[in-house]
Amino acid sequence: MRTMLSVVVLALMIALSGCGQEKIHVTSVKFVNIDRGSGLFDRAIQICFDKPVESKYWHHIVFMSKDGVKFEGEGWIRPLVTAKNPKCQDKVIYMYIDKNSPVDSRTLVHDHIKQGNIAQLLIQIYPDRPDDPKRAVPMDEKLFTNL
Repeated sequence: MRTMLSVVVLALMIALSGCGQEKIHVTSVKFVNIDRGSGLFDRAIQICFDKPVESKYWHHIVFMSKDGVKFEGEGWIRPLVTAKNPKCQDKVIYMYIDKNSPVDSRTLVHDHIKQGNIAQLLIQIYPDRPDDPKRAVPMDEKLFTNL
């Protein structure tokens, strides 16, 4: 009886170990223009991964402009059914503005966070929203320069 219980527990552990969230890795980030004249979407980036996004992930992103302005934000990356390219997602940079952002963040983003003015962009991917971002270890982290 004890041996059979051990075998069942071992089999369940093996079966459940494959049910975890699949790791994804960032392959590229580039600025894209998805604005159609409204001005609300004039600052956007396209984040591409090594495989299609099939689960929900949390990401943290830090922009450092060539003129010394730092802007950071975070949010969910979710699977998109209607995506033209399921490996890539467009993110409007203004959506990273939240209650902890500096005053006049929209102007700061518009004036400084744009193509050709980014010295460094750091992106970190987590399987879930970390409780303590300073101590959490990302599943993937990539630094891009001169965007």
